[in-house]
Amino acid sequence: MPKDKDGKKVAMQDAFNIWEPHAVEMLTQTAKRYNGFVTYAQLAEYVQAQSGVTHNGLIMNWIGDVLGRVIAVCTKNGWPQLTSLCVTSDGTVGAGYRFALSAADGISSDKPEEGESQGLDDLDEHAARTRLECYRFFGAELPPDGGRPTLTPKAKAAKEYKKAQAKLDAPLKLCPGCYQALPVTGQCDNCD
Repeated sequence: MPKDKDGKKVAMQDAFNIWEPHAVEMLTQTAKRYNGFVTYAQLAEYVQAQSGVTHNGLIMNWIGDVLGRVIAVCTKNGWPQLTSLCVTSDGTVGAGYRFALSAADGISSDKPEEGESQGLDDLDEHAARTRLECYRFFGAELPPDGGRPTLTPKAKAAKEYKKAQAKLDAPLKLCPGCYQALPVTGQCDNCD
């Protein structure tokens, strides 16, 4: 159970009410820095430090409720979803970001078409586009080209690794005539 700075117990819903404005504050400040983002742990530490209300429970068990309130603030004010700025320690938005998309109910224009799946990579791409909307909306200093949606450095590295691994794991293409591995050109050097 959360406690205030005097050690008194605070009801969970009251703690969420106390933490919400601090979460909005941190995320709006983050949105003012092009390519800025924060981790769930950084956000949790900030809201507790600023409010004086602490919680010893696992962050993953309560930070989503705080971000749910941020979603409501963004929706109410017509802002891009600030929750896109909050990422896991591996630099991805994580599966919980789906909740932001469904709760926002069309705030962002980059939702998948009906019947289209939205895997975690797609969620990170969507969050990158939404982060750019946040940077523009909250007045971040953008590059001359207006900025581009970018993954966090860790998420980008993981995506590049997966892509490289997929190439390594792809089956060899063989020449139908001599069954030798085909070069990149796709034409067999032995059978031409």
